[in-house]
Amino acid sequence: MPTILDSGDLRNRAESILGNLNSSPLERPVFVEFAGTPKSGKSTCIDIVSHFFRRVGFNVLAPTEGASRRTPYYLRTDWVAFNTWSASYALTHILEGLHHSDRYHLAILDRGLFDALAWFQLLDDDGRIPSQTRETVQKFLLVANWRSVIDSVFLFTADSATSLEREEKDKLIAEQGMVMNTERLESLNRAYAQVRRDYGNEFRNFNAIDTSDSENTNARSTAAQVTDKILDLFPDVS
Repeated sequence: MPTILDSGDLRNRAESILGNLNSSPLERPVFVEFAGTPKSGKSTCIDIVSHFFRRVGFNVLAPTEGASRRTPYYLRTDWVAFNTWSASYALTHILEGLHHSDRYHLAILDRGLFDALAWFQLLDDDGRIPSQTRETVQKFLLVANWRSVIDSVFLFTADSATSLEREEKDKLIAEQGMVMNTERLESLNRAYAQVRRDYGNEFRNFNAIDTSDSENTNARSTAAQVTDKILDLFPDVS
């Protein structure tokens, strides 16, 4: 089980960093991407981390995840259109964070470029797009203008049985869906693993977090570890 970090120490450290940022503003925000499979703890971690930084006083850009909440309903039956829209949504917010006058300190991407790479890998694996199309899209997503500004990626994964158990825990009916089913979750895990092998080194500070062991996975502790790693990305104020 990960070491429990003291929230007071994290707050003191964050406030010291923020004071330094107020006197010496960053040229651009620190960008972190959260990627991963459904029910792996990603969204919960984002909520805790985002809440921490906002409460401390950081100006945070944290757009709603494009894949599940913002994609137009009429695209949801076309996986190629769905994932193209989601990837474009992520790229839009990277550009917003880079150029917007709000001067964000931190930009949190819930499904960004790495995530899009994995979903297009899955579309290729499924035979929904030709490999050449997948390669073309992935090359575009990896263009240095936007890929190089991602300061850290946190990839959350869980095995299919654990994900389904979490999905069905508080449901009245245990019926699997288009994504929340054993075959699709296993395919998605394979796609993430493939993209990590192929492109993980293209991203700085890549962090893989496997939450399959529910008994030894604590959302608060995981979020504290992630917050600590994010604070490492800011200029040293010691």
